[in-house]
Amino acid sequence: MTSSSAVTGDPLTLSRQAERLEESGRLAEVEQLWRGALRGPEQLARFARFRLVGLLERLGRTRDVEDVWRAAVDAGDSVARIHLAVLMEQHGELSTAERLWREAADAGDRRARRRLVDLLERQGRVAEAAYVCREALTAGDGTAAARLSTLLR
Repeated sequence: MTSSSAVTGDPLTLSRQAERLEESGRLAEVEQLWRGALRGPEQLARFARFRLVGLLERLGRTRDVEDVWRAAVDAGDSVARIHLAVLMEQHGELSTAERLWREAADAGDRRARRRLVDLLERQGRVAEAAYVCREALTAGDGTAAARLSTLLR
């Protein structure tokens, strides 16, 4: 299996190849397959990224998972920013998570804005969380009203 064939492959074919390799215990080749597919078209790369992250997580390679998400964020993948923020929160890197949530929220991601509000509230930064909710309301996120009401109690 060459990495160039992974780049031009389709998700179903690659998944079958990965499954066969994994059943044979050839995990390094599975990793190589998914890493090669990261260089493919955007939709294939996104699919491969999730499969690669799943493999790395099963292998306990958290630092490599972080590297995969960071590279995707650097390449402009907004979905990867969310996954990296979740990972940073899980590992207690709250300032990094906060920065990522803010970046995604500033780009208009409502889920990120809600996660930012939750993080700020957990840290006891209620006034700041309320401010973020007010910004969300101004941006047209009607669901922020209920959250703001809860924060102001």
